Formats: sequence, C-alpha cells, structure tokens
Amino acid sequence: MTAPEIELRDPRFQSDRYGYIDEIRAEHTHFRTPDGGHVFLNQDDVMEVFRCEQFRFAFADIDETKSPYLANAIRHELLNMHGDQHFRLSRLVKHALRDRMIEGMAEVIDGIVDDLIAEVKGKQVEFCTTFADPLPARVLGPMFGVPYEKTDGLNDWIKAGGRKLDALQSGVGIAEVEDANRNIHDFLRKLLADRRGAPGDDLFSELMQAEIDGDRMSEDELVYLSSELASAGVDTTRTQLPLILLALLEHPDEWAKLVADPKLALRAVDEGMRYAPLPWAIPHAATGDFEWCGVEFKEGDIAFTLVPAANRDPAVLNDPHRFNITRDRARHFAFGYGMHACPGSQLARMEMSAALRKLAEQAPNLRLVEHAWDDGQVYRMLKRLVLEVR
Repeated sequence: MTAPEIELRDPRFQSDRYGYIDEIRAEHTHFRTPDGGHVFLNQDDVMEVFRCEQFRFAFADIDETKSPYLANAIRHELLNMHGDQHFRLSRLVKHALRDRMIEGMAEVIDGIVDDLIAEVKGKQVEFCTTFADPLPARVLGPMFGVPYEKTDGLNDWIKAGGRKLDALQSGVGIAEVEDANRNIHDFLRKLLADRRGAPGDDLFSELMQAEIDGDRMSEDELVYLSSELASAGVDTTRTQLPLILLALLEHPDEWAKLVADPKLALRAVDEGMRYAPLPWAIPHAATGDFEWCGVEFKEGDIAFTLVPAANRDPAVLNDPHRFNITRDRARHFAFGYGMHACPGSQLARMEMSAALRKLAEQAPNLRLVEHAWDDGQVYRMLKRLVLEVR
C-alpha cells in the first residue's frame, strides 16, 4: 500500500496539532511529503531512524553557494557528523563533561537563577526577555571562563549566528549571520590562544584538555564544537523554558506539585519537553540505497521524524495527552535521540531545571497573565509570556 501524502506545514498542524496527528496516525504508520520525503510518527520507527547507521542527520534544502563559510560551519557541527568522526568527537566531549565539571556548573547556574528571580520578584514581567533570554547568556561567562561583561557581544553573536540553517535555506540575512559566526569563531580562537599553557577550571578549558589514548581535538574541532555547545545550550533554554513554564501554569495541579516538591524540577523539564517540544520534524538522509520499514530509499532521500507525534505515541505511553510531571520518565525526542542527541542537552537541562526549582521555591504564587505565539512558526515558539512573579 502506498503511503498517503501530507504537507508538514499544513495549517491543521497549527490549529489542532495533536488532533490532526491522532487522525493521521490512525490512517497509516508513515506518510510521504510532496517533495518525496517520508514522515514517521510512531516512536519505534522514530527511534530506528535515529539509531540506524544507514541514515545520517541532514539539513534539508541548503544552498551552500549562498555562504560557503556557513555551510562549512554546519558540516563541522557534531550534530551533522556521522560514523567514526562523530563517535570520536562524542567520546572526547563526554570525557570533558565529567561529574566534577557538571557539579561546578550547577552551583554557578543556581546563583545566576537566584539573581534573576531577585530582579523580577514582585513585578509583572515578560518572561521570555527578562528571564529565559538572559539566563543562558549569563551562563556563557562561567562556561568560557571570562567575566560576564565580556560576553555581551558573544550572546548577540550566538543569537544571530544560530540562524545558519534558515539563512542558507532562504538567503535572508546571510551577511549578518555569517558575520556573527565569524565573530564567534574569532572570539574562541583568541580564547584558545590565551589559554594555551594556562587552562582554567571552565568548560572550554576542559574541552581543550580532553584526551583519550593520546587523541585530542584540533583547533578547528574545538572552536566549532564549543560554538555548537554554546549555541545549543543558549537557544534551547531560551526557547524551550517558556514552553515548559506555560504548560505548568496552564495545569495548576502540576504547578502545585512542583511547589510542594521542587526536587521534581528535572522531571518537570523532561515531561515539559515531551508534552510541549520546540522541535518539529527532524530530517535524516539515507546514506545509500536500501529498503527500510517497507520503503525503498535512494541515497539522499529524506526521512522526517515528527517529534510531537513520537512524544505522544499511545502505543508506548498511557494517557499521552496528559501533562503529568510525576509520571514515570517517558522518552522524548526534543533533544533528538541516540548518537545525534543535542550536544548541549546536559547544560540546557541544568539551566531549565534550576529555573523551575527556584521559581517554585521563591515565587510559588507565580501567575500567568497572557501569552502570544510567534505567528507562522509550525514549531510553536512563544513570542510573549507575561507573568506576575510573586
């Protein structure tokens, strides 16, 4: 039976996302896109796409001629690597992110969150700009071992530079995005030169010194990887934290659970990313010709993993449409999965869980005033989240 066709930007995904997903899931296990891609909804299939070595993570519709510099930066990201190259760098990153470093970052992040809450306590604020945006920006200083006042430009460059994919696909803002990435890379190369022979106790220094069996990162690898980690940690927290907090405040019983036991914060992060994920359809390209899941793939064919659908698969999760921060930890794909999970996920989870835990402790009567969505974005990003912090 030929798989039916769906358009991933169908307005029905905006107006009734999960109702439409349930409707099409009952019709077929996977779908085709108008341009020949394949869309997988169910968790078993999605996991297999992420795990299968015959697929690699792929950015679709990139015109490399628009900016060879940005295209090269994307090729050097861990997320876009495959096979032995990916395995080698992943090992070095995990070696650097050992427990001592993570515990130290956790203490620093707690202090930053305390300061941010003190700044907004007793006020009506727009949470995205007053809290979710500055939180990861302030973490950049400890991450790279530089004073906070020297990270203002870095944060702006990361915000602009993170639009590499959009710029290469649309051609809009190429010069600004390319300049931002050049500035990030120049900043990191200078920092690397300054740290040689005198490493600190920050994450960047740990990455510099990471070594396994005599193997260490080259300068280019360190610069591109550090840029990717910073961007992933900053952008994920900035955009995903408001979605999780909105889910909590729209479910007062769940917010009450967190207030009663702030240690549930990390579970609230994971359940929030399952229930209200930012990612939409993550593309993977076939590395050769093969048959999989009843589909004949040719090299370069795209398999899309539909994250909101996989996160709420009724075949593996009871009551999948219920937001419940005390449920047994459920698998989600908002950070990707397997070898191509987001390299900044550990940092982002630390930032978001610290924010929720301390808000529950210090602002238990937090109240939702209003919120607004960023129009036209199928991945549902919040434009405004106005709160009374009390």
